[in-house]
Amino acid sequence: MPRESATNSQPTTAAPPKPKADKVAGPGLRQAVIDACKGIDNGPRVLKLYMQMCARCGTCADVCPVYRGEPSELRNPARRTDLIRSVFKKHKTTSGRLFGKMVGAEDFDGDMQKFVDAFYECTGCRRCASYCPMGIDNSVVTRKGRAIADSLGHTPERLLKVIEISLETGNTDGANEAAFRETVRFLEEEIREQCGIDVKLPYDVVGADVFFVPPSGDLLVNPEAVMGIGKVFHKLGVSWTMSSRAFDGANYGLFTGNDASMKEDNKLYVEEAKRLRCKTLMMGECGHAHRIMKFMMEKANWWGKLPFEITNVLQYTAAMVGDGTVKFDKSKNPDPVTYHDPCNFGRSCGITEEPRVIMKAACADFREMTPNRHLNWCCGGGGGLSAMDEIREFRMNVSGKMKLKQIDETSARFCAAPCSNCKRQLAQLMEHHRRDVTIGGVHDVVFNAIVM
Repeated sequence: MPRESATNSQPTTAAPPKPKADKVAGPGLRQAVIDACKGIDNGPRVLKLYMQMCARCGTCADVCPVYRGEPSELRNPARRTDLIRSVFKKHKTTSGRLFGKMVGAEDFDGDMQKFVDAFYECTGCRRCASYCPMGIDNSVVTRKGRAIADSLGHTPERLLKVIEISLETGNTDGANEAAFRETVRFLEEEIREQCGIDVKLPYDVVGADVFFVPPSGDLLVNPEAVMGIGKVFHKLGVSWTMSSRAFDGANYGLFTGNDASMKEDNKLYVEEAKRLRCKTLMMGECGHAHRIMKFMMEKANWWGKLPFEITNVLQYTAAMVGDGTVKFDKSKNPDPVTYHDPCNFGRSCGITEEPRVIMKAACADFREMTPNRHLNWCCGGGGGLSAMDEIREFRMNVSGKMKLKQIDETSARFCAAPCSNCKRQLAQLMEHHRRDVTIGGVHDVVFNAIVM
């Protein structure tokens, strides 16, 4: 079982969610950043250790998709972390107080734009942690840096807007219940027209065994995955439901470092699962949503003992394929296909083999990227970056450079990416670089090939 190493695995409960803090500027800003860095001394032990352990070996830079995309000083994960680590050393270590810059200890220089830009050029992919000989996970420090920026009102406006919309409407797309119901009706008609069978996508069914929570993008933008999941449940006679008020597992509080927002976003889905009296809360093809629900919320007992279990649809479908319950006609997916391991599924949740079980069973020509699984290259849009159109050029030509190379090397025509953020980033990457590769989900191929 993967260990959740984010420093804020149990969000604070004292303050209500504040998606937008008052912006701090001037002399007070510099001292506020210094105080926040000093506060690490009283925080999680793992983060405090990261302030002192770095050997400056350069391993993290060599395996970082951003640094490999375009090497520069602050794109080096260790140097980025030093924006916080140097302040901590100056105020909280004996060597830092005595020797200052000689041991890498110095105060925050007051350049908040540089601070924010640096921490929002990290995709939070955690690839550095897979290779670091000291076990340092620089994404933990990235989240701390973003949390500091957030508390001082310096989170990028686009991400603030996404959180505001999600807290207000229950989903990051701002869709209302009427839009959800219309979408479901349309998808049921699509399945009927394409497959000649009536497959219902039920919602608001109290007492259903399974409460299924997709990312809203898989309903409103790339619905083939939800249609494929619907066919699986239909074939197996599963008692399941979605919710017309809670249909988006995405949670951007993880990306901005705002624990209160993350917890408030999560609360709706737990309350809805209880209202629906489900036995299982099944997360859809969204790695960070599953990570928060299973490895952060459940593990840290945010809401006490839960009356339902939490699992993921990739695990469920793979189990049904493995025991022969679900079968496929591979000829329905004849083109070469590949699979992108989303960083949260691959490194934070340990869900790597299950999607491959499905892809290999449903596709005639499955091709692996290299490296893969927990060593995969990030899509380039992780950590919420895929939502930030203002840095699209960076995502296309820097952070996404290694992933583009991987996909090119497979010569695949379809790439499955079970994550809405990955889907958006990779679709834009293919369009920007004029590649004839379709991006979709794992259950897209299930929709095509499942034998009903």
